[in-house]
Amino acid sequence: MMSPEPAPADQRYATLCERAVQYIQGRGGAASEDLLIAHVFGNTGSLALWRPLLRSVMAEDQRVVFRGDGLWSIATAAGETGTLPILDEFVAIDVETTGLRPSKQRVIEIALYRFRAGQLVERLETLINPGRAIPAYISNLTTITNTHVEDAPAFAEEAEGIVAFIGSSLLVGHNVSFDISFVNEELKRADRAPLINERLDTMGLAVRLLKNVRKPSLDRVAVAVGLSPRKIHRAGRDAQLTGEVALRLSEEAVRQGVRTLDELRGIATVVRVRPRDGVGRGRAVMDRAWLADVPKKPGVYLMRDQHGNVIYVGKAKNLRDRVSSYYSQPLGYTRKMDGLLESMVRIDTEVVGTELQALILEAQLIRRYQPRYNTAMRSFEHYPYIRVDIGNPWPRITLAKVRKDDGARYFGPYRSAASARRTVEVINNAVPLRTCTRSFKTPASYGKPCIRLDLGKCLGPCVGQTVRDEYRRMIDDVLDFLDGKDQGLKERLWAELEKAAERLDFERASRLRRDLRTSLALIAEQSRLRTAELDHNLLLVQPSADPGFREVMVVLRGRIWAQLQAGTRQGAGNREPGADVVLDVSHGVRPQADAGTRESPAADLARRLGRTLERFAGERLEPVDHNLIDETNILNRWLYRQAGHPAILPLDLDRRHDLDHLMTLADTVLRLDDSLIAADYLHEVDDAIMDDGTASALLTAPAGA
Repeated sequence: MMSPEPAPADQRYATLCERAVQYIQGRGGAASEDLLIAHVFGNTGSLALWRPLLRSVMAEDQRVVFRGDGLWSIATAAGETGTLPILDEFVAIDVETTGLRPSKQRVIEIALYRFRAGQLVERLETLINPGRAIPAYISNLTTITNTHVEDAPAFAEEAEGIVAFIGSSLLVGHNVSFDISFVNEELKRADRAPLINERLDTMGLAVRLLKNVRKPSLDRVAVAVGLSPRKIHRAGRDAQLTGEVALRLSEEAVRQGVRTLDELRGIATVVRVRPRDGVGRGRAVMDRAWLADVPKKPGVYLMRDQHGNVIYVGKAKNLRDRVSSYYSQPLGYTRKMDGLLESMVRIDTEVVGTELQALILEAQLIRRYQPRYNTAMRSFEHYPYIRVDIGNPWPRITLAKVRKDDGARYFGPYRSAASARRTVEVINNAVPLRTCTRSFKTPASYGKPCIRLDLGKCLGPCVGQTVRDEYRRMIDDVLDFLDGKDQGLKERLWAELEKAAERLDFERASRLRRDLRTSLALIAEQSRLRTAELDHNLLLVQPSADPGFREVMVVLRGRIWAQLQAGTRQGAGNREPGADVVLDVSHGVRPQADAGTRESPAADLARRLGRTLERFAGERLEPVDHNLIDETNILNRWLYRQAGHPAILPLDLDRRHDLDHLMTLADTVLRLDDSLIAADYLHEVDDAIMDDGTASALLTAPAGA
């Protein structure tokens, strides 16, 4: 016996639609979605399970509409035809960009969708070449890669068509000020007038009209008004969905008493007030119990996700105050931190004696864990060098990713790739050296000069227009400039700046001054590190997180070689001095504690200090590289600012075998007054790390200029 053939899907859906329409009519022309689901599908459990199916089934039925207030209604019963006079014609706009700041980032895609009488009638959609690399997180979000925009037009080429398409139309967008600010910045770059069209923000409309939508993202608002969310984040789909959302929201506005476009625009303007409860703040997702064990002391805190991975490392002078501040912090208050608090399930803390120790430990932990929400110091592997290939007959100045044993001179690594790149450009613009990649090791390397020769920006070694000695003198000037030893190149750059000012070319003079400031700051940083390698052999005494102890940083050739923990003369609590731990920072390992002894604290410290210096004397010390540059910068900038402090004790490496000298040092360490080394002399330590203010002092006219 044959089983009955199942009814076609369209027929089953038609039956469900008819049943739904009859129910809505029986309820006076409008019914809540929850009641409609229960009637159409039966009381079968979770409403959330059946809601998408109901909307999919009813989407094609022109007899009903889903309203912003959560009701399904008969379109003709409310006088709804899909068109409202107050929103008759408009252009929905959306852009994709390389970042969030219009003045610094660029548009990579723009879409303009014109709606008239409730229907999409025209559209303009194009990729834009931003003239720069697209960040990876933008490509992941939009699927737009550098390859996609490689052959795309620049915005300036499309500006006329974009402005003509928009005309005087009302512009509608979801957070429309963001899109228009980017378009206006691009128009400014193209020497065109900005858009001054009236605008309507669907985000603001959603906040006022949809009371049940807390975070009015475009997808959430679309779902709330009965539309399908986006599958991909692209300008075209976003603009179309924004237009459809605007039509649905305008219909809801009419139901709530809005009658004119001015009234509609008025309610779309939301006055942002600071929330007074936990909604939208860190306290909404953070457990207050996490604060119970956080002390009011200096240290670092590590935020971990559900898998135990470290997602953020921070430092603080007062751990409890810093961690407490996250509870009142708005969720997603910056793009960098968006999702951090929501992803965190645990906070670990590590207490140290001072903020300087916290800063150094923070740098080490960021290098170790590579937390995804840390941006500063995480990209240490990409810090560039400036390379001068003096082994070549005709050297050139370039950037390099790593230091190689190839006979070239390397300067760096530099923590600012942009500053290093600009310095190379400044040198190559000021000195007529070659920038080509010729090897000059074969006859084929000579001949066929490039345009730099015609522009007077190269001496032309490829065609024999210069002699080796003249070229080498210029290279020596560059080396001295990068070493911070010579004023010749600085005087040349300064002279160009003054000539530009005399010609009233203030734009060029400002640019030259900015470039010179950048270069001098970079050179000053390198000079400080080089001086530190020569002069900074010292002990730095710091308070310890453990009562009865103090931390002794052994700084050799400008870097932390070891950190010794020493008990004070007054006693070291329940711990014995012999159990102090030596932290060998240069190797990143923590050796086992020394076997306990009953010798005096000073003798114990002197013995371990002597052994540390012996180990240093037997090591071949490599130049500071990517792994050490951050903490070395932190330490030496701090030492320069705190020169002369009594807790900084000079070391004489030639006397490392002199036990009396070591005992004197150890005794001085232990005799230092606790109030002195515990004093808050770490003022402005953050500025000491991040501020390149040295350039301002250096940027003065050279002698004789």
